[in-house]
Amino acid sequence: MATEKGISTILQDLVGNRPFVFAVMTYDAKWPTYRGLKEAVQRELGLACIRADEVLAAGYDLLDKVHLLIDRAEVVLAEITPRRADCYSPNVFYEIGYAVAQKKELLLLIERGCEVPADLRGREVIAYEESARGTAELERQVCNHIRSRVNSRVALLQDMLEGPVPDPAYIVASPKYPGPESRIWGQLWDERTYGDNLGIRGLFSAFAAARGESIAVELISAQNASPALERNPWNLYLIGSRKSNPATGRLLPAMLEGLEPYWELGPAEGQEAVEDYQVALYQTVGGVRTCIPGEQEDIPPDRLQKMRQEARDAGLMGEVQPVIHTLDHGIIVRGPHPDHREHRVVLVMAGPHSLGTGAACLAATRSQEIQEIAERLGPKVLADKSRTFWVLVEGRASKHDYHLDIEGVRIVGAGVYP
Repeated sequence: MATEKGISTILQDLVGNRPFVFAVMTYDAKWPTYRGLKEAVQRELGLACIRADEVLAAGYDLLDKVHLLIDRAEVVLAEITPRRADCYSPNVFYEIGYAVAQKKELLLLIERGCEVPADLRGREVIAYEESARGTAELERQVCNHIRSRVNSRVALLQDMLEGPVPDPAYIVASPKYPGPESRIWGQLWDERTYGDNLGIRGLFSAFAAARGESIAVELISAQNASPALERNPWNLYLIGSRKSNPATGRLLPAMLEGLEPYWELGPAEGQEAVEDYQVALYQTVGGVRTCIPGEQEDIPPDRLQKMRQEARDAGLMGEVQPVIHTLDHGIIVRGPHPDHREHRVVLVMAGPHSLGTGAACLAATRSQEIQEIAERLGPKVLADKSRTFWVLVEGRASKHDYHLDIEGVRIVGAGVYP
């Protein structure tokens, strides 16, 4: 079976960096309807619109492909007109079921006069006629629906990220690369974005969606930033624990002010904060400090043997026995800037390891996860830049390359400080 990473690459080639709409329908009878919708979505909204058969991935498992397309889509359009009386497509209904399970935005399309199945009643449906006037009206309604959802997505990103005065904005990051002598080394060559870099990519993408071409966010090295960084009247977006990002070590305690739950990213039990120490995530509640556990495993022997041979050929690796983190946690804390409370915000996204940090970064910069965070925090909290809140996130590594996909991210808990 081909890997999801390969399908992701094909999808990226097809849609570029644009958000896209995924159309679910039978392929035989609805091509003219789909073609008109595709052109309208592109023309009116600047979004891509694709069907599964346009993602040319011969040899790839069909369900893997469909799952990925639904997972990544902004909106799922499902054309559910029966091919004949009461004969609905089982494939279309499977894909609708998966979209509902993934809490995706779903819009149903059906020819006027046909009955919507009982299980789908109550969901948003557009009934249309297959005529020139009917098709034009369908395209107008679909574009209006998608526009409202995209506008909602932009509003979520703005509520999560922007300070009361949005500029200037600084991303502060310095990913610590797990090199060939590291105890956490897991692969020889990079093939996709992972760890702290997910935050950099996610923030730039989110700012671009929220602010368009007016984006003016800076990226600076945490290791080369002034120790007086936090005294500047800047919105700060800090990626990584204090081990890789000293600003996190200074600003996170100042934001929490001793309130509980109190979150720390410090040396693991029995470790000291020197050299390549292990980091752990701690939570203090009721005066009791506990470690939030993760999971790790040795690299499978066959993979390790191959890696070591490749490394020896490249002259890069000693005989260290590396481990792979398969489950990790990250913490998101957002609140007013400690020194500029009325005008700027600080957003911390960090975990003990790159897996946890990556999970926090994805949850903080993707509208679907931000929506869940907003629901957990309660009405209007996300948009209130005077409040400080926390979110605990779990990241589970993908089995095919031990990096993180959005499917491996789960929001565990969230809360607001008084």
